[in-house]
Amino acid sequence: MTNADRPIEDRLESVESQLEDLGDELDLLRTIQTGMRRELRSVSQTSARLERAINQLAEISRRQQLEAQRDRTVFQAEIRRIWEYLLQQGGNGNTPPSN
Repeated sequence: MTNADRPIEDRLESVESQLEDLGDELDLLRTIQTGMRRELRSVSQTSARLERAINQLAEISRRQQLEAQRDRTVFQAEIRRIWEYLLQQGGNGNTPPSN
């Protein structure tokens, strides 16, 4: 039996059923699309927070490296000063000072 052999009412019901199914599929696609948009927004926000955190950690690391470099310079100067003092006191620091 071809479409032409079927009564018009049956064909209309078939088209209506197909249109309804198509509408249901469109609703499902819209729901999925909405969910994906929300998820994408959430991922973007998380990515931005992570980027800020990484930048902050990099800045903290940079400051700590500078501070460690300054401390090293200060410690080296202090060690040099102590070494020079010890040399003036008798060479290796084991001999008593001469008066």
